[in-house]
Parts: sequence; C-alpha cells; structure tokens
Amino acid sequence: MRKLDALISRSEEVVIGLLILSASLILFANVVARYVFNDGFSWAEELVRYQIVWMVLLGASVAARQGIHIGVDILRRFSPAPVAKALTLLVHGLSIVFCAFLVFYGIELTEQTHRFGQVSSALQAPMWVVQLAIPVGALLMGLRFTQHFLRTLRDREQGSARLDRIG
Repeated sequence: MRKLDALISRSEEVVIGLLILSASLILFANVVARYVFNDGFSWAEELVRYQIVWMVLLGASVAARQGIHIGVDILRRFSPAPVAKALTLLVHGLSIVFCAFLVFYGIELTEQTHRFGQVSSALQAPMWVVQLAIPVGALLMGLRFTQHFLRTLRDREQGSARLDRIG
C-alpha cells in the first residue's frame, strides 16, 4: 500500500509540475508571438485556463495529503485530547463525504458533457476532458482525507503537534 501511495503522490507532483511548466511556456510563447510578431495563438489562453483547472484540483489533493488545507482549529487546539481527536475525525469524515459528493456529481457532469459532445470554443477539445478534473481531483482528495481519518483513528496518543500537522 505504501508503494501505491508513493506512486500516486509522485504522479500528482509530476503531473502538476508538467502542467505548470507547459502553461508557463505556452503563455511565454503567446506573449512573444503577440508583441514581437503582432499575432498571438488564439488557443493559448483557453488551454492554460484548462491546465489551471487540473492544477488546482490535483493541488487540492496534494494539500490534503500534506494536511495544509485551510481550517479553523481554535476549538480543537483548546480541547482535551479525546475531544480534539473526535473533532479531527469529524472534520475528516465530513471532508470524505464532500469528496464523495464531488466524485458522484462530477462523474455525472462529465458523462453528460460527453454525451452531448460539447467542445471548447478555441481548441475544439472535448469539454469532458476538462471536467474530468472534478471527479479525479475529488477522488484523490477523498483518498487523502480517508488516510488521515484512519491514521487519526489508529493513533492512541494524539499529541498537539500531530493534530496541528494533519488538521
């Protein structure tokens, strides 16, 4: 399981890195084409916009894995350890439910878009490929929240440093 987790983690980071690199190169080339040759690429901004959608949703999974999603933790910080653990489990449980919701409805949206054959305006690319980022990102986030939930459930001793890191 650890090897699979490491493979997924590495894949997320590599894909995000490649998306950032290619988006930067496309935008740079478009700026050069526009200001030097007076003619930009009509598809560049649309492609980069769709790359950003994928980056954000994959990045949300990385943030979930690292425990750096924004949160209000004042109640948990000042609660006794058993209450803090219960609050952490509740937050992770609600996050898992939300991710499951996103996966379910993201798949429905993607299937519907695929059935209708909707394409983007400049690229004429199938929009279902862009929208697939929703269920994929939510599935990966849900996996990360599930890992944190199970890790928190297993931990007998819940130190505040550990809670701060995964909360």
